Amino acid sequence: MTKTTEELWQQLHDSLRAFIAKRIDDQAHVDDILQEVFVRVHRQIDSVNDPHRVVSWIYQITRNAIIDHYRKPGRQREIPAGLSSELDVCDETTKKPEMLDPDEGEESRSELVGCLRPMIERLSPDYRKAITLVEIDGLTQQAAAKQMGLSLSGMKSRVQRGRKQLKQMLEDCCVIELDRRGGVANYQSRSNVENLCAKGERCGPADET
Repeated sequence: MTKTTEELWQQLHDSLRAFIAKRIDDQAHVDDILQEVFVRVHRQIDSVNDPHRVVSWIYQITRNAIIDHYRKPGRQREIPAGLSSELDVCDETTKKPEMLDPDEGEESRSELVGCLRPMIERLSPDYRKAITLVEIDGLTQQAAAKQMGLSLSGMKSRVQRGRKQLKQMLEDCCVIELDRRGGVANYQSRSNVENLCAKGERCGPADET
């Protein structure tokens, strides 16, 4: 059963706000974009047939709302480099982004997150917490540092080292195909470690410090 908009607001408000804040230069617009996201969600929630895909669908709507923000007159020059290619992708379509298949481009990333979770659990506690806050919960490194009682430089160091360990585990486990923005487009388990990613076994070093 699909959750109501109110339930989704309670569940995703903080993580979506952090996701938006990380991609918008002018923080005064963050709450406006967040509100617009949930207006779109409320209007279109009945079009989502698979409840398990609702969250990835909402994040796609959020990305589109961010792009729309930068597309407004007078803001083209402010588009961050990482988002400019997303604008190109949207311009190549003939449909509104929200009318595209909500699962398109998300399936491999969603599956990969499922693969990463057991790997994250194998990190040392400090790295595990830092990676979870930044990569899974979507907090900025500054917000995560505050939550963990660290300096920003200390948080950056933990995230960097945690990412390095995860990258090694992932490369040991899977062959990764990246899109032109550097995001994960597809992945395939290596034949010699098939089914081990899902178990979080033998996927690289654990608990390194």
